[in-house]
Amino acid sequence: MATRTPRVFTHRMTSWRTSLALLAFVVLGAGCVTTTSSTPTTPDSSSTATTTTTPMQLVPASGEKEVPCDAKAISASYGEKVKVEKCTETWAVGDTDRDSWNCEDEGCRQTRLYRFANNKWSDTAICLRELPLTRYASSCFVPNVGLATIDLIPPQDVACILWPANSQPKYVKETQCVFDESEVLKSFETKCEGFFEKTTLPLEKCHQGALVQQALVKLQELKYVRNVDIYFGPEMARAVFEFQTDNNLLRTGILDDETWKVLNP
Repeated sequence: MATRTPRVFTHRMTSWRTSLALLAFVVLGAGCVTTTSSTPTTPDSSSTATTTTTPMQLVPASGEKEVPCDAKAISASYGEKVKVEKCTETWAVGDTDRDSWNCEDEGCRQTRLYRFANNKWSDTAICLRELPLTRYASSCFVPNVGLATIDLIPPQDVACILWPANSQPKYVKETQCVFDESEVLKSFETKCEGFFEKTTLPLEKCHQGALVQQALVKLQELKYVRNVDIYFGPEMARAVFEFQTDNNLLRTGILDDETWKVLNP
């Protein structure tokens, strides 16, 4: 079964097309192809899981709260019609009309951050929606300038309000946001359309590989799963969630570094 290669985000300015396509490829990865006829191999029991690390920073919290968006006022101040999605007193997120012309049917893969300063709304950066704002150094850019800097990113608490990726379970440890546990449980009900090879932590649903198999062996020994293969499907996600519950870990259903250490003491 062939998995869809993640498509890089559409660039709004021609001069940036090549560089940003390369950036998105590096950040998001190119995907992979998997077949159901793959023969699992037994992982080396002495192997040690490694964690993919990314430099990240948090802007100190500001205390701002979410407020209703005044799209007309923001558009008038910005000088172009803006479709804002969420707002605080001095920050907003959304797209201009022209931005949306180049977007896919399911929506834009990237969007703008807006800030109110010196009595005027202006955009600070364009960022990939899939990644949290803690990854701004590789996921956000300023047109005709370059990659974004931390002074262009909203405070930690504002980012939790405005940016959905910041509240995804796999990112909350770095973003310090709160996630909806009911959404985690709901995600276990959906099957994977394909599986992506992953050789480092964290591992989550729809990943595959020897490291997944190694974790499944441990979960089987502890009676959390019945079968062992190389696929991190809904059953394994539920098993990891139950294991985290029994060991007082953050309940995400994601096999992160902390969960791995408890599973493999």
